This record gives sequence, structure tokens and C-alpha cells, in this order.
Amino acid sequence: MNATDDRSDLTSTSAAPPVAGPVAAIPARRGGPAPDPGKGAPAPGKGKALDILGLDDVALSAYRLWLRHESLSVTEAAEMLGESTSVVGRVRDRLVELGLLLASRERPGRFVAVHPEAGLDHLLQAQHEQLIRRHERLVRARAQVSVFVSDYLEGHPGPDTVEVQRIDGVDQARAELLALVGRAEREVLTLRTRRGWSAALSADVMPVELRALRRGVVMRSVLPRSMRLDERGAGYVRTVAAHGLDARVTDDPRLDATTVDGRVGLVRLARGGVGAGGHTLLVRTPELTAVLLTLFEQVWEIAEPLGGWPAQTGTEESADDPSDTERLLLRLLSLGVKDEAAARHLGVSVRTVRRMIADLMSRLNARSRFQAGTLASRRGWL
Repeated sequence: MNATDDRSDLTSTSAAPPVAGPVAAIPARRGGPAPDPGKGAPAPGKGKALDILGLDDVALSAYRLWLRHESLSVTEAAEMLGESTSVVGRVRDRLVELGLLLASRERPGRFVAVHPEAGLDHLLQAQHEQLIRRHERLVRARAQVSVFVSDYLEGHPGPDTVEVQRIDGVDQARAELLALVGRAEREVLTLRTRRGWSAALSADVMPVELRALRRGVVMRSVLPRSMRLDERGAGYVRTVAAHGLDARVTDDPRLDATTVDGRVGLVRLARGGVGAGGHTLLVRTPELTAVLLTLFEQVWEIAEPLGGWPAQTGTEESADDPSDTERLLLRLLSLGVKDEAAARHLGVSVRTVRRMIADLMSRLNARSRFQAGTLASRRGWL
């Protein structure tokens, strides 16, 4: 069975270290030398790609061992793997349950591995069908969200057709900001003043911003230089910048404004001195939105790059790792899901999916999607 055990797309095979354990007592196989326990045992963590099928590292090592040798008993497999017979016994039961292992009729007490194409393909197909069913449930859930939105709009005057809406109250303004960033599709541009920034606001908006960045939204911000002196402010900037925020700093941008997708803006207008109240304008007028965009670009040009911001140990090492959304996209593509279906599953546009794929290929230094899948598997991204 040596022709089938190195299917790298499924098992990410690399030079695996020998598995420790006594093997001298294993009798020689008929027609050949005693089995080599070092072959077929993946390095720790290399079987993660098959977790979705219910195979952990030990189960994968055992399956590959049985693939390489015509028949083994549980005791022999346990000795070769360096595991207890009880552990390997449970693994054998799981492999039999999954249809990957059969009891030998010729040699009672021994087991024979099923060909991977027959054994694993039906498991992959079952997972694919389960993924499709889950996607259908997500589509129904998204439709239910639309019903909730209708209920919300009925209880909150000021429909989206209003071109300029005045918002009184910090809570309502914050809720509107979170909703706008949460619905962003292409770009979020932010000007933040010393007075407009607060640790509470950052704590609320950061999770929404991170989700937007992970689905491919471009985010640029001009922040007050004083934020670097605030521990919580610096921590917020480090975290969001590590996930893709493009930020610059200036003494004080003078205006708190957020523009989403170039068509809607949220502007905070303060009155009185520092700490005094104020109100917020939700702007949908194309002319006013264009003014906000022009203002942002002018401030952006004179602001300084974020270089020199207090660093945090370890962020550089993890900056290249894929996000949860990117990992899910890689798994979808490995199952043969088309770009359009992947976009529907992730709740983003097809263009965003293709931009994410191009970015992943660039980070993997891959020339094709097939090569990207192979390299991603080797890195443990799947």
C-alpha cells in the first residue's frame, strides 16, 4: 500500500520523526522485514487538517501505520506507536466506525486499512454536505435578521431615506457607529480628536473593527498623538493595527468623523468647552459626504505615519498568521467550494473573497491556488 500513504493534500506529510517505543518483540512480517515504526507517524500537530473528519494525531498515525503494513494487531500497533493498548484500542474502534479499518478474515485479531480514496472520500463528502446544510441554516438566519431590522426601524424614527439626521445622546450615537462599521463593505475612514476618544468607545468599537478587517474592509484612521501616552489607547492601536488598520497621527484632527463606503458619515459636533455635551449628525447627502472625504484626505496627507508607536512583544511573529475568517475560507476552498458559495457563506462579496485569496497567496508566496493549499497545509493553517 505504499502508493497511497503519501497523499500530501490530505495528510501534509513531511519528514516525520521516528515514534519511540519497543519494537524488538514484533515478529517479522511474512514476505518482508519487521515494520519500521518511524514511517507513517506524523509530527505533533500535522494531523490538524483532518480534525474535521474526527481524526486526531494518534488516530492519523495509527491509520497510516495500518496503511503501510498489510495487517497489524492492536498490540503491535501500540508498541510501534509508543501508546498504550487501551488508547490504540479506542483508536482502532474509531477507525472501524469511520470505515477506515477492517478486521482481517484471514488473520483473526488483526486489521487491514481501507484504501484512502475509498475510506476518506465518503467522510469528506459527508462533511461537505454538512457544510452545505449549515450554510442553508445561516441563510435562513440572515433572513431572520432582516425581520429584526424591520422591527428595529419601526421603533426608531429616522429611516435611511433621511439625508441628514440629528442624533442626541451618546448611547444612540455609539450604537449608530457600531452599526455603520459592522455593515461596512469596502472602506472605513475615521478622524478622532483627543476629546472624541475614550477607552470605553475603543472597547466597544474594536471587536466590530476587527471583524470588518477580517472580512477585507480597508480601514484608515487619523488619531491624536496623545493616544500614545495612554496605555489603553496605545493597546487599542497596537491590536487593530496588527490586523490591518492603516493609521496616522497628528496633534489633534479637530473633528470627530467616520465615513463608511464613501456614502454615509457620522460627525460629532461638540458645544461648549471640554467635557460639555453635544450631538451627532448622520449624513447621507452625497455632497456632504464628499466634503467629509475631502477633509479626511487633506488631514491624512499632513498626518505622520504610525512609525515609532510603542511596540508590543510578539505581535510581529503572529501578524502573518491567518485570521479565523481566512482559515474558514481556506477550509471551504479545500472542499472545492466555489468563490461565489464561499462569499455567501462568509457573508461578504465575491470580490472580497478573491482579494482575501490573493492576499493569502502573497503571504504564502504561492503561484497558484493549488500550491497555496499545499503550503497552507504545511504551515498548519488548515
